[in-house]
Amino acid sequence: MQLITFSKIPEGWFEKWAEATFDTDPWGRTQTPKKLRAPNGTVQDAREYWTAGKPVYEPKDIRVPVMLVHAEAEWDADLPSYMLYEYFTKLENAPYKIMLQISEGTHTIIMKKNRIVDV
Repeated sequence: MQLITFSKIPEGWFEKWAEATFDTDPWGRTQTPKKLRAPNGTVQDAREYWTAGKPVYEPKDIRVPVMLVHAEAEWDADLPSYMLYEYFTKLENAPYKIMLQISEGTHTIIMKKNRIVDV
């Protein structure tokens, strides 16, 4: 058996993703270099909620079906698996819920292909 290892993100995919992302901001795509604004106040949310230990909302208030998809990576310090499990248990009022973990995934999972092929 020979293992062939591929790049985590195929050549050119990141650039295509970045271009499509920048194109969502009419002002940002006209800038040099291109910019992407975050009009949802992410910095303020982080300051007022995340760093203060306060939730932005209560998972128990969600009353619709829920599917959580998590790109599991042991090295992911931003969203380790234990946080997913804890959140899942707090979805007390969802009529049904499902949790899916994609192994060895990271924040760029949408751009990745399989990394190892058995030939």
